[in-house]
Amino acid sequence: MKLLEIIDEMKYEMLSMDDIRRPNGSVGTQGYTPDGILGLVKHISNIYGLNLPEYSTLKELILTIRELPDIKREIFKYVKTDPIEVTKLPDDTYHLMDGNHRANLLNLLHFQFVPAIIK
Repeated sequence: MKLLEIIDEMKYEMLSMDDIRRPNGSVGTQGYTPDGILGLVKHISNIYGLNLPEYSTLKELILTIRELPDIKREIFKYVKTDPIEVTKLPDDTYHLMDGNHRANLLNLLHFQFVPAIIK
C-alpha cells in the first residue's frame, strides 16, 4: 500500500488545542526542551525537503515559520501522518498520551486544532 493510501485511511479527528491536557496542565504549559522541538522541526524538514530559514534560537525559528504558510502547511501535513494520541476524560477534554512535541510545535505555531487519534 502506498503511503498516501495509508494516510487517507487513517482515522483521526481534529481536536481543539484548548481541549488537550497533560497531567500538569494544557498543551504549552508543561515543560518541553527547545532541543526536542528543534529536533522535530529538523526531522520534518529532512522528510519534506523544507528550506528552513536561518535561526539562532527556537523562538526566532518559530516566529519566522509563523510567517511562512508553505512551511507551516508542511509541518501540519507531517502531524496528520503521525497524529497525537489521546484518551477522552470525563470532562470532555482529552489526555495527551503520545505526541507531546508534535502538539507543542503546533501550539507554538498558533494552530488552533491538532490531528488526534482517540484511544
